[in-house]
Amino acid sequence: MDFSQDKTSGRYTIRSYRKGSIIINDATYQVPIALGLEDLYDNLLPDKVSKLDKQTLTELDIASYEVVILGTGENQDFPSWDLLEAAQMMGTPLEVMATDAACRTYTILASDGRNVLALLYP
Repeated sequence: MDFSQDKTSGRYTIRSYRKGSIIINDATYQVPIALGLEDLYDNLLPDKVSKLDKQTLTELDIASYEVVILGTGENQDFPSWDLLEAAQMMGTPLEVMATDAACRTYTILASDGRNVLALLYP
């Protein structure tokens, strides 16, 4: 799935998503990434959604974002209730969806200048 929209308000633009890889600007990522308008982290997320924990959400300072999207791979795969509750208590609930939908949603919100963070599992 290619994205033709290039109106992102930030430094990073998702160009394409295919199962197993995400192209952001001119780089291809095949590992989980955390993507904000001005920040990209390819070493903070654990290798599986099921290993995502409150400590990681705290390190990412999710409370400083309007929206936090969790793209869980090819299929929507909800994390533990404890993690969802922790994010809620931090003030920014996780919007959980498959990664293709997460990439589209991030692109739309970023183009509107919204302060969005996407946690993307290819």
